[in-house]
Formats: sequence, C-alpha cells, structure tokens
Amino acid sequence: MSKTIDLQVGKSETLIAGLRQHLSELSDKGIHAATLDGMEKDLDSLRAANEECDRLRAELSQKVRAMNGVLQQVKDSFAANKRIVKVSYPQEDWVKYGVTDKR
Repeated sequence: MSKTIDLQVGKSETLIAGLRQHLSELSDKGIHAATLDGMEKDLDSLRAANEECDRLRAELSQKVRAMNGVLQQVKDSFAANKRIVKVSYPQEDWVKYGVTDKR
C-alpha cells in the first residue's frame, strides 16, 4: 500500500472509531451511523483500488524491465552496424547507408 493511502486509511479509521463512540452527541451535527458506514465503504473501495494499482505497478515494472532489455539489444545492434558503416566507408557516403552522424 502506498504511504499516502496507508496514512489516510489509518486517519480515517481512527476518526470513524472516535465518531462512533460519540454518535449520540454528533447526530444533531449531521453525523449519523449511515454517514460512518458510507465512510467505511469508501475506505474499502480505496483499499481495493490501491491493491489493484499495486498489482498493476508490479506488472508494469516487469514489462518495463523487459522493454528496457529489448531497447538495449536494439541500441547495441544499431551501434554495431553503424560502426561497420563508419569504419568501412568515407564520411560523405555514410548518409547512403542511413548513418546521419557527421562526427
């Protein structure tokens, strides 16, 4: 669970518990059991959404690692083939082979 979500859940649970203990005093202020039940339902929804986000983050992290591996292979292949052109042909011919680097 992310720190932000964890802190908010903890603070909300503490508030709900405190409000439930003094519900009779707070009913004239508009705080009723249904209000607190709604807050608890919202907390449950928040926990579920956060769990889904954590799962998606983990899945995304794996996919990003795999993509970075493929990217490194592409970069290595690019550099190796570009190097062959640069050492085999004069600079003015590089552009024919797709090498735009003029250094």
